[in-house]
Amino acid sequence: MIVRTAVDRHIIPDRNVVALLEGSDPRLKNEWVIVSAHYDHNGADASQIFPGADDNGSGVVALLEIAEAYALAAKEGHRPKRSILFASWNSEERGLLGAWAYTEQPLAPLNTIAGVLNMDMIGRNEEIPVGGGARFNGFEVQTAESNNNAVNVMGFSKVPDITAAVDKANAGIALDLRKRYDNNSSNLVRRSDQWPFLQRGVAAVGFMTGLHPDYHTQYDRPEKINYVKMEKIARLVHQASWDIANADTKPKPPVPRPPTQ
Repeated sequence: MIVRTAVDRHIIPDRNVVALLEGSDPRLKNEWVIVSAHYDHNGADASQIFPGADDNGSGVVALLEIAEAYALAAKEGHRPKRSILFASWNSEERGLLGAWAYTEQPLAPLNTIAGVLNMDMIGRNEEIPVGGGARFNGFEVQTAESNNNAVNVMGFSKVPDITAAVDKANAGIALDLRKRYDNNSSNLVRRSDQWPFLQRGVAAVGFMTGLHPDYHTQYDRPEKINYVKMEKIARLVHQASWDIANADTKPKPPVPRPPTQ
């Protein structure tokens, strides 16, 4: 039997949106901390609009608020030692294409990135219904109420230094940091923009409050956002990024995967 395949490649113009706040230290400002979120969603079809309030309006709003906090601090003469790149990725829903493109053509060498803190769906409570279907494969049934103060930290097992910084930053915020999805069958850690960086040897984590029945539907609307928790997550990412940007040493790169037996 002969099998033939063909690949038809198309280049589609697309844009990431980035802004740089330069650090204060003459040497360390050449190392960057990236705070990021993707701004695309599923748009609309002939019959309905997909608002994407959680996926990923929540992450983009938090990114803008964190950027504003840094800008106001800089205006008052307070800058972190390392530089901060605020990055809003495009085409995440097409396969993390915006983040992959950045890792292939970075604005500065990847080995100068101190860490990446990515936010994707930080506005709801994880809710896995009974009989939810294939979209919830790999997840235990759980109620929204059980996750009211929880956020999942994705990639935690691969970057211990960044995970420690997140834990420390959370001391005054008191979120329930869930560390559970790095190796589950849903491959959730690979499904957002921290993954291209981890694959290229850059220390990165993702923050995600979890899936819910409105995920990728027309019902992902602003009135369903848990704004109190979303604010706490934004404060957590801001504090963790500030701490990493001012640390004496850069976080270690991702822990290598063990060899296949």
